[in-house]
Amino acid sequence: MNRTAINEVTVKDNFAVAQVALYLFAILQAVVALMTATGAVPLGFAPQASTMLRLSTTTNAVVNILCFAGGYVVLARCLNTPTRLVWRVALCAFLINAGAAALSIAAQPNLYPVLTCSLAIAGGISVWNGRGAVREYAKQDPQN
Repeated sequence: MNRTAINEVTVKDNFAVAQVALYLFAILQAVVALMTATGAVPLGFAPQASTMLRLSTTTNAVVNILCFAGGYVVLARCLNTPTRLVWRVALCAFLINAGAAALSIAAQPNLYPVLTCSLAIAGGISVWNGRGAVREYAKQDPQN
């Protein structure tokens, strides 16, 4: 939990680590989209695949990856005013990322999935520790 004193007013940001982790996931997704667009990420085309099939598959992959990046940014921004739904979605996103990274580590251990798993675990812990802020916010805004 981070505390910053600004003119004797204490600002408590319960989800700072989670928000940074989500922004980093968005940046990583943008890098993967660029790598996919340039052909650095293999998509497993058959040798006899047509140019149109290759172009269509690559475009769809890039669009899907960029949608995930946008989702991470939106989720990070929604943590500024946390509701129960936002908290659950953020926790699930971190758990899914940690699980996928753990599978990647088991399949082919290298630095990228280890760092991704560490980032997901740190974000998940931050979201879990900030669950009290969701209750406080729900008391202030009864429409949640």
